[in-house]
Amino acid sequence: MTYENFFNRIKELAPGCKPEAIPRWRDFAVECVESEQFVRFQQTEDKAAAVERWLDVLSSGLQAVGDECGPETTAAVVDLSLEPCCLYPGEMMQAALCLEHGGDAKEISRKIENGEIDCTDLFSPISRREAEGRRAVRDRLSTPKKSGQQKKGGER
Repeated sequence: MTYENFFNRIKELAPGCKPEAIPRWRDFAVECVESEQFVRFQQTEDKAAAVERWLDVLSSGLQAVGDECGPETTAAVVDLSLEPCCLYPGEMMQAALCLEHGGDAKEISRKIENGEIDCTDLFSPISRREAEGRRAVRDRLSTPKKSGQQKKGGER
């Protein structure tokens, strides 16, 4: 996807985003290529083509957020680039849910660093349902058990 197509697509998905946020996603794609992070780990000598592949997957991640969370949340995800907090497509839905629950770029960065926002495939977006499921599992695992609660086998 060319940058012009990417820019126009993001404006369609997130009309309320700050226009200066969109070029930061291109910058993120360029940084990924310069640090030899290639989409699906498929290296290419054509740097422009590699950046365009990144724009494709970034667009697909933002599309998934738009489809399941709406344009306001998508705009908030796009605007994270100004923090700077650009995300891989596999992180975008979990970050969108964090934003919907009142989180911000600092909280999202903290959750990525400590593994609360994780992904099995950096390049592919996940559904809202899957993101909510991961959050529910993390919440259950992090809730301390009440003292006196029965353990397996009837032990206390």
